Amino acid sequence: MVNLINLPEGVAGAVGKSPLIIGVGPSAWPRIIPGLFFPKYKIISYVDCLDNRLIRGLGLSVFSIKEEDPYFEISPESPGRILDNEISLKYLRSLEKPFVFLVYKSSLTLEKFCDREGWKFLGSRRDLAENFVENKKTFKEVLRKIGLESIPGENIPIENLTEEKLVYYQKIFGQEKLVLQLAEMTYGGGSGTLFVNEPQGLNEFSERVIGIRKSLVGKKKKIETVNVTPFITGVSASITCCATKYGVLTGPIQTQIIDIDEVGTVLSGRSGNFAGHDWSFRHYSQDIRDQAIKIAERFGEYIYQEGYKGIFGLDLIIDKNGHVWPVECNPRYTDAFPLVSMLQIEKGLIPFDILHCLEHLESDYRIDINKMNKYSEQIYEASQILIHSKIDGASVALGSLSAGIYKMRKNKLEYLRSGIILTDLTSEDEYLFTERVPDKSGRVCYPKGRIFRIVKRGGMLASEAKLKGNVSQLISQIYKKLRIVEANSGLKDNHGLKTLFTYKLLGAREDLKLGSCDMVNVLGSTDSGFRRPYKICWRKDLIDNVPIIGQIRSKRARKQINSDIKRLSLLGIEIKTIPEINQKEFSEWLGIYKKIISSKEKGFVLLDNNWLKRKIEKGKKVGAIFAYRNGNIIGGNVFFEVNKILGVGYGVSEKIPEFTGGLSLLLDYFFLEYAQKAGHFKVSFGQDTNLYGHDLSVGLLAYKAKLGFTPFKANKTYSVTTYFLNFEDFDDSIMFFSEEGNDLELNVITKERNEIELRAYLPQGIKRGNIFQSDKVVKEHRRLLLE
Repeated sequence: MVNLINLPEGVAGAVGKSPLIIGVGPSAWPRIIPGLFFPKYKIISYVDCLDNRLIRGLGLSVFSIKEEDPYFEISPESPGRILDNEISLKYLRSLEKPFVFLVYKSSLTLEKFCDREGWKFLGSRRDLAENFVENKKTFKEVLRKIGLESIPGENIPIENLTEEKLVYYQKIFGQEKLVLQLAEMTYGGGSGTLFVNEPQGLNEFSERVIGIRKSLVGKKKKIETVNVTPFITGVSASITCCATKYGVLTGPIQTQIIDIDEVGTVLSGRSGNFAGHDWSFRHYSQDIRDQAIKIAERFGEYIYQEGYKGIFGLDLIIDKNGHVWPVECNPRYTDAFPLVSMLQIEKGLIPFDILHCLEHLESDYRIDINKMNKYSEQIYEASQILIHSKIDGASVALGSLSAGIYKMRKNKLEYLRSGIILTDLTSEDEYLFTERVPDKSGRVCYPKGRIFRIVKRGGMLASEAKLKGNVSQLISQIYKKLRIVEANSGLKDNHGLKTLFTYKLLGAREDLKLGSCDMVNVLGSTDSGFRRPYKICWRKDLIDNVPIIGQIRSKRARKQINSDIKRLSLLGIEIKTIPEINQKEFSEWLGIYKKIISSKEKGFVLLDNNWLKRKIEKGKKVGAIFAYRNGNIIGGNVFFEVNKILGVGYGVSEKIPEFTGGLSLLLDYFFLEYAQKAGHFKVSFGQDTNLYGHDLSVGLLAYKAKLGFTPFKANKTYSVTTYFLNFEDFDDSIMFFSEEGNDLELNVITKERNEIELRAYLPQGIKRGNIFQSDKVVKEHRRLLLE
């Protein structure tokens, strides 16, 4: 339950007279604080997650686009895009006027939208915030203008920063380590900052600039200059502020958590990457607080005179001598919110959100600025950290967690109860998981992208660059639960098949390479296309007291096995089962494996000579079923256990014309016999890329079906939504499994007009198969993506 403060009369009256305020954001959690005070308040969010239900439990109204239409896409997930769509507009036009929007920060799309509709938002317009305040070059100029000391350094055109110039700056600053800061970058989190120690480090910086400029093609924003400064050894900190007509209010100094590999914020080509805040790690001296307040008040008074109102943040460096250096300004809601507001409420203070709103509403409110100076004197005991994908590319979280309160018990992560705000935490060993927690499997993550937030009472930092042991342990358990796997992204050429991987269907439609693609795989779910596992694993249940030959599904396969077993001695072939192979045996088998796989048109050798050694180092016991002729291996299956299931990892064999079923069939049969005798009730036959007829033959699918194997979505694979734009690079037919609820279905797309005998390909456990004509599929998918 929220224990709210009683607002002073001069504020309460203005709050009560305010129009409807609508908080807008990708998720609802960062916008909740005003709703605890303003009688007319609603939230519009993009995502559908458990947070929405918990916030509604506080009595707040949350309208979620994804709840209205789970497949609706916007990109980027900015306030302007969240509002300017048919779903949000229908909702907004149903509301009683007037209303205003509360956003994280302004953007061009938001301003165009509001100007078009005649609506207003609470915040400074983009040109004032970005160009005047957030631009790093302008920031330093303002500091000099108002008599504040800035970090020494120069601003120069990016193209002028050469290795020779870097050496020059190292000499004049008297140190090797420098900070390169892109002046026009207005995104937070350290995205435009890099630390360099030597001239060669300039290559990383140049690559970063190229990447950023590429992302801005077609946009007005330009990245042109760089601030070059000495690296100042010290603590990264920040201070939260609010510029009002009565003066500038400042919160206490908060230590920033940056560059923490455990939560995915160590990034190539970037430094100073934001991961969270710790108010408990260090309570700063009065002298340091006075310096920070002086900077905040003087800077805040200046920008207020220039038209900026409300919340802003200042990043600081506190050096080893206790000197406070202003680094940059974040003219917006920062990631300190809403937690800093919750801390203010616990101390009986008016949260900055209220004053921010009243300032932009131009309300007639009254506060005593002298009494409110105690904001900066407060001692807060709390911290927060942001969980990111650790993968520097596209990824998918296969696992899930529930939003709410957790703790560690006996080295395990334990869910305690629901919760959504700071007051739901009752002790320092509890953690609040919030802001878009992946409560369903399949959350798609951008490279090193943010996933959710953890809040706790007390601190998380053991030192400026290290988390406490209990926090590290908790985070390790989180990643185990989430099971994040790397996914493909961008355009891939798979044996001549051009496949585009995108995060969203919208991204595919906007991709300039779409016209040259044969196939599109969208990581997110859509309401069209084929939703399919990217990889399929095969398993078979074994009955203990039934001979294996009787457990082979196909009558014909049973006859072939019996016939070929009788031919073994006549052909001079011996099949041996080796429960644990040595390096010499593995190397001999590897030779034939490489020979056979390399000869295939689409063969790809996946093993090297150290594979067995790596398995043994991980504690795996590797066995094999080998076929010998004249003392030489002519084929074999290599097997090992995964999660107590014995499985064939790799298998190859030479073609023996005299066999009716083939040597591979015999090897698989002998493996099943061995598994049964060893007491296994379930076996695995590896995993396939789920595209038979291109990556693998449709004959392999028929083969696994006749042996009685059952397909499942592979344990460590993600799903894609597939669209076919061109069928010319496929032979005749392709087959794959798609997901329908919790079940798999077999799909056949064929060029042929003749009826396909689907029964021959339908594996055990698959109840339904679908046949599609390729020309109809391509026509429909091209209409969806290209027209």
